[in-house]
Amino acid sequence: MLKRHQFLLVLATACALSACSLGRTPLPDNAYLESLGIRARQASDLAAISELQRWSQQHLVTAQRELGLSLARTEDKYPDAVFWLLEAARQGDAEAQFQIAETYFHARLGLQKQSAQAYRWYQAAAAQNDHKAALMLARMAKYGDGTVASTVTSLKWLQRAAELGNAQAMFLLSNAYEHGEGVNADPVLAREWLEKAADGEYPPAVHQLALLLETDQKPEERERARLLRKEATDERHLRWKNYQ
Repeated sequence: MLKRHQFLLVLATACALSACSLGRTPLPDNAYLESLGIRARQASDLAAISELQRWSQQHLVTAQRELGLSLARTEDKYPDAVFWLLEAARQGDAEAQFQIAETYFHARLGLQKQSAQAYRWYQAAAAQNDHKAALMLARMAKYGDGTVASTVTSLKWLQRAAELGNAQAMFLLSNAYEHGEGVNADPVLAREWLEKAADGEYPPAVHQLALLLETDQKPEERERARLLRKEATDERHLRWKNYQ
């Protein structure tokens, strides 16, 4: 009798859990939430925005970030955009941290420029390997914007951004080694980082490497310079605007 009672209790519990699970809406994955963000921004899809709002209220960090970015396109929604970007940033979303840092640094979304806040959020994003944030930290440390001016700190972040794959940082680091700016001049490292920046299709690096190769006595290097010149004018290098 006791065994039968125990069996019925287990069965009832299982049924209750099953009913609960059936009544629960499954959580969307990040790819789906990001697709909602694309729809909201590119097609002004109100249904997508509404769904992002629903998931944001359930503390899904990707939804909060995508909602913030979507609302940032409408001036009367700027306060809400800042709110949701901050929510996502506080939950540790690296892209939200970078975007809110950009907002403070460039005085966007109705905010005044707040360099110290920008530096704080760039640091948070860079700690999660955001190369764009690391490059901004290098710039801010160089000029003492939002932090104490420090060549050492600037070069540390510039090196980090380059190591994370930022082609612009690679080019700037190459110049630092070429001219001994804050580091001991090292032509080998300067050339190494210049080559990497050119491989990353950073236009000034491609141009500078081509000029360097044109002075080489080896025919194959001069031919490479010619190809780089052609590459520099190729359509894909219209992406230069991404670095400005």
